[in-house]
Formats: sequence, structure tokens, C-alpha cells
Amino acid sequence: MKYIIIAAALAGLSLVGCGGKPSQALPTTEKEAYEKITSGQKLECEFGIDANGNCLKEGEDPRPYGGKSKPGH
Repeated sequence: MKYIIIAAALAGLSLVGCGGKPSQALPTTEKEAYEKITSGQKLECEFGIDANGNCLKEGEDPRPYGGKSKPGH
């Protein structure tokens, strides 16, 4: 019986530590896009969106090291 109580207490503590909003600070360039997405608005990006939620420029590749961003890769 006491093992069940200990296990429940540990599970409860781990869940409390994992819950809530993320506390990592966003760069100012990504903060505006993040706030639009979380409020339900749609981003208007003519050439698409990259993995960080930023609008792509014309001809830019959305992959981290794809396209012309790093020659030889």
C-alpha cells in the first residue's frame, strides 16, 4: 500500500513539473508570428513558412540546410 502512495506522489510531482505554458523566451522576430498562430489568426506568407514560423523569402528553401543556404550539403 505504501508503494502505491509513493508512486502516486512521484507521478504527481513529475506531472506538475511538466505542465503549464512554455517558459522559453522567443526571439523578437518569431514572437509576432507565435502570437498570431496561438490567437488563431492565419499567417499570410506568399512563399510559405519555415519550421520556426517565419515567412520565407522568394526562392528560399524551408529545410534547415537545404537548397542554396549551405553549398556542398
